[in-house]
Formats: sequence, structure tokens, C-alpha cells
Amino acid sequence: MVDNLRGVEAVYRVVQALNDELISNPFCNTVTLGEQTEIDLAKMTIFPMANITMNSVTHNDNSLTFDLTIVNVDIVEVSKEPKENNIYNNDNMLYIWTNQLYVINRLIGRLKHGSLYESWELNNDPQSEFINKEFENMLAGLTTNISITVPNDISVC
Repeated sequence: MVDNLRGVEAVYRVVQALNDELISNPFCNTVTLGEQTEIDLAKMTIFPMANITMNSVTHNDNSLTFDLTIVNVDIVEVSKEPKENNIYNNDNMLYIWTNQLYVINRLIGRLKHGSLYESWELNNDPQSEFINKEFENMLAGLTTNISITVPNDISVC
């Protein structure tokens, strides 16, 4: 954590709160911050992981609205055994989707019901899109855009 918070502390609070909530989930071992194109380029991440991308901030009178994207993924493992059926194939993708849906659903639930921060407001009903064997490492999971409004900690006076 930064020793001397300058300017709008809301950025630090939002990132730290999302990090703490995501990393507390048993199906998330690593949380990163940055662009989606940078996800695990070093191939050193301990999966499953979540990545937070800060897209924009809207400056309201007494609040700030952060638009961000959370990508939560795991590596798809393909078995050399012949597939048993056409639904489950010979990989763990359905297992990953189930676990990563739990990760993002729990985060959204805590944002909606104020247990993450009582003064925060989730502005929409977020929609998640499934990721199917994408990126360099054949990752599967979900990408979710959320919009959070938090109090502005800088006085206009």
C-alpha cells in the first residue's frame, strides 16, 4: 500500500477493496491491475487469477463513478483421454466457468448489498461474458464491466 496517499484516495480504496475481496475467494489466487492485453505475459501468474482494468472515472458533484473491467480466468487443461460426451468435452472449461462465475457473482453481491462498503453504489446490473480458451495460455473464465460510485474525498471548497 502507498505510504502517502495524495489526491483522490478513492482510487486506492476501490482497487484495494476489490483486490481484498477477490483474493479472499478460494477460486482466486492472484489479482493484478492493468490492461487486459497484459494478462500473464510473463507466464508467472498463479492461477486462477483476476485482473482489474480501470477504464474511466466520471466526476459528479459529490461522488466519483469508476467504470472498470474485471477479468477472472484459469488455465484450461485438456485431457489426452477420449472425450466422454459433447457437453463436457475433454477439458475443465465448464469447471472453470462455474468457479469463476462464483468469484464474480460473490463480488457483485457484496457490492450490491453494501457489505463491501456501505457508501458505495453499484450503478447497474453487470453483465459477464464468457471467455473460451483465449489469450496466450488458453484461458477460460469471465469478463465483467462494472460501474461503482463512491464519495468524492476532495472538497469543492
